[in-house]
Amino acid sequence: MRVIRPALLLLVLLLAACGEATDANAAADAPAVVEDTTSAESSSTVEATTSSVATEEAQGNSFSTEVLPIRETKCATCHNDPGPGSIHWSLETVGDAVDEAAFLGDYVDAGVMPPWPAGPLSVAFSNDRGLSPEERATLVEWASSGAEIDIDPSTPVRAAEVESLAEVDATLYPEEPYQGSPDVLDDYRCLVYDPQLTEETWLVGYNFVPDQAEVVHHAIGYRAPASQRERAEAKDAADPGPGWSCYGGSGIGQDELFIGWAPGQVPARYPDGAGLRMAAGDFIVLQIHYHYDLDAPLDNSSLQMDYTSSDEPLKEVQIMPFLGPVEIPCATWQEGPLCDRDAAMAAAIEKYGRAGVRADEANLLCGTRPSDYADMTNGIASSECTLPIYRFGTLVSVLAHQHEIGETFRITLNPDRPNEKILLDIPDWDFDWQFNYAPVEDITLTPGDTLKLECSWDRANQKPGIEPAYIVWADGTYDEMCFATMTVLDD
Repeated sequence: MRVIRPALLLLVLLLAACGEATDANAAADAPAVVEDTTSAESSSTVEATTSSVATEEAQGNSFSTEVLPIRETKCATCHNDPGPGSIHWSLETVGDAVDEAAFLGDYVDAGVMPPWPAGPLSVAFSNDRGLSPEERATLVEWASSGAEIDIDPSTPVRAAEVESLAEVDATLYPEEPYQGSPDVLDDYRCLVYDPQLTEETWLVGYNFVPDQAEVVHHAIGYRAPASQRERAEAKDAADPGPGWSCYGGSGIGQDELFIGWAPGQVPARYPDGAGLRMAAGDFIVLQIHYHYDLDAPLDNSSLQMDYTSSDEPLKEVQIMPFLGPVEIPCATWQEGPLCDRDAAMAAAIEKYGRAGVRADEANLLCGTRPSDYADMTNGIASSECTLPIYRFGTLVSVLAHQHEIGETFRITLNPDRPNEKILLDIPDWDFDWQFNYAPVEDITLTPGDTLKLECSWDRANQKPGIEPAYIVWADGTYDEMCFATMTVLDD
């Protein structure tokens, strides 16, 4: 059982949306320590370094051969500029690692850094940045024993690849920044991001950049054709302020789930020869979920776009969403008017409209009923649902999504069949890190395949002071979801 982690808020501010780990080259030949110094400070550095070398040799533990390679493959991929974590902590030199050694060692020891929620039952992922037990022990021992080094502190720490787009061909903004109000705790706002395309274009990568990360809960982008532009403008004009309120979806009718972002996401880059097709005049309606606790700052989140320069047609990438039931009765020690499911449903519908409350829809899709969960009153609830796969091709990535009291999440391909495969198993859910996990092996989705979602929640993870309530599948931060997407490359 986990408790709410106040330290993780600090970790998020420190690490932000750290990039996926990639294979890095072994540490480069280290430059010799400079001995010809001209200042007392330089002399002190040389003496300290010389002492460190002697100590390392005595212990048989070399920073340059054991610690530095881990820093390059599992840390620098995020924290080298312009990696997504570099704006919060920059790891450019060996000295940077030494300066924060104690802090970093504590988080490595706690298992929350590098952040990688996927457990060992999952398939192997190409973007795995988790540490092996041996790597973790090496980093913790180095930090706890004084963070000694055997090379010049100015030696660069360089990753083979920093998580960023290959190119940023365009950065899109809404027509006006948006500012909500703390009076609306969970504000879903739809804003038009127009790439102003005059011909068919292939999007091969994108990056959503939250302007006010402390209030941006998640974002979903819908691709809409030029024929829907007037309808979008009408909805904008009818709602005060930029954009329009849009629980459940974009609200303009003819659209398609296109892109998405949640805390922890890194820039999306599709396989070579693949991308998202956009026709001339297509625009993006970005549904941004703002969650306000105390303040509602002006937000101008942006969308970075990487288009292909190839004249050859690409294979098209498709997004396939799935949802499972959420029925979490009040625990036996809780009471209040919203502990009645009907009352909780009515309150959610009043806030978000029927489109923003999908509890009954999930039950209908999965063949379940609220009564199936009535005995889950010890604070822990769970659900499962097996659904048909309806888009076929090669699996590019898989994503799981819950809210703040999520506990576990498992996604299984073809459950209870000889070819069953656990795609993603998250034994300890963390809302702050929601990745698109990219399998190493080629996994082909074919007609007749099914997908099983298994979600669980623990009220012990709930923030204090929240009014006791029956929790259903709805758009609010204090509601819950059991939601997954699969990104598929057409054959």
